[in-house]
Amino acid sequence: MMLIKTSLKAYGKINLYLKVIKKLKNKYHEIETLFCFIDIYDHIFITSNKINNQIIFTGKFSKGISNTNNTVLKLINILKKYPKFNKHKFKIKIIKNIPQGSGFGGGSVNVSALLVYFNKRLKLNLKKKTISLICNKIGADVESSLNTNFKILHGHNNKIIEFNKKPKFNLLLVYPNCFNATKKIYLSNKILSKRSNSEISILKKNFLNLNYLFKFLNYKGNDLEQSAFKNSKTILKILTFLKKLRGCKLARMTGSGSACFAIFENNSQLANAILILKKHYKSYWIRKAKII
Repeated sequence: MMLIKTSLKAYGKINLYLKVIKKLKNKYHEIETLFCFIDIYDHIFITSNKINNQIIFTGKFSKGISNTNNTVLKLINILKKYPKFNKHKFKIKIIKNIPQGSGFGGGSVNVSALLVYFNKRLKLNLKKKTISLICNKIGADVESSLNTNFKILHGHNNKIIEFNKKPKFNLLLVYPNCFNATKKIYLSNKILSKRSNSEISILKKNFLNLNYLFKFLNYKGNDLEQSAFKNSKTILKILTFLKKLRGCKLARMTGSGSACFAIFENNSQLANAILILKKHYKSYWIRKAKII
């Protein structure tokens, strides 16, 4: 029997913009979003186990994760149907460095990292369509996290457009220690946008041009911010504060929140902004991050 001992990095993501197009019959929403992955990650350790599958969450942001209802357990229960997977038992230990309820996609990226690993290592030979079905059973943004390419997600079938190259900029991340429930934020959202296929094709040609990209992103926004502000004034305060900082080119909430990010003109302005924020918001989780 094959003995397994390995570790994976599940990188967090940020939504550079997010438009809600409409509510779908399956209770999800059709959205349009441009997102990328950042160098903040959950660390996953996988070892062979003798008797049963065991999932352990630990680390700074592991508090409150249900042992009986979490995304990783859902994945394991689906994979049990495959004999090549079921021959083994695993101990999966996940060190949660990505804040929960932040909009960084922690639960989804854990699943996608594990699914890619098990498919390859155990030679499950899952076809693209099967992988897609598994992902969609677990969460709306699992499939788009199967690799760390810069990408646009759009259309009612969650069509993914991937970019081979990525623009380079550094980000400032702020998590205000409050949990945003994705479902709740979407349910109270009143803003719907029109589809913009022509804008997407222009963006595809120009996204490495930073001047164009920042203009485009500032014009686009995140439709879920208003709903999040109703849920918590904290997010509005952070964004207002970030936008006033010297050199800030863009400040936005990621996903359904509660985390926000800001992009600065240069590294010294970003370093200065971190100092100011840490003085002002002593208890918040504040980090510099890079696009990977």
